[in-house]
Amino acid sequence: MPIAEITAALAGVKHASDIAKLIKNSEVSLEAAEVKLKLADLIDNLADAKVKIAKFKEILSEKDEEIHRLNGQLKKHGSILWESPYYFLAKENGEKDGPYCQKCYDSNKKLIRLQSPRKNGH
Repeated sequence: MPIAEITAALAGVKHASDIAKLIKNSEVSLEAAEVKLKLADLIDNLADAKVKIAKFKEILSEKDEEIHRLNGQLKKHGSILWESPYYFLAKENGEKDGPYCQKCYDSNKKLIRLQSPRKNGH
């Protein structure tokens, strides 16, 4: 998430706030057309800020999902057991799940279940 986008969103909110203060503090000197122009500008700035904030929420949600996925992979990686010539996953109850292919895990970190472990792990 680029810092420039966050800065732009905050600047838009500040600009909208400044316009609102100007309208609030204006006296009779502002004519109706000027007030309408300032209100339109205010609404435009607030809409831009909402869009940018929505994008930030989406990006943060994607990051949270990625963190969750990586934590799952890390947890799984910590429970992998090597018993030549196979890999196994240690279950919470102390049992093992597997066997899994050594070459697949060593080269690509993929747990591919072996279908015939009695044939020397092929």
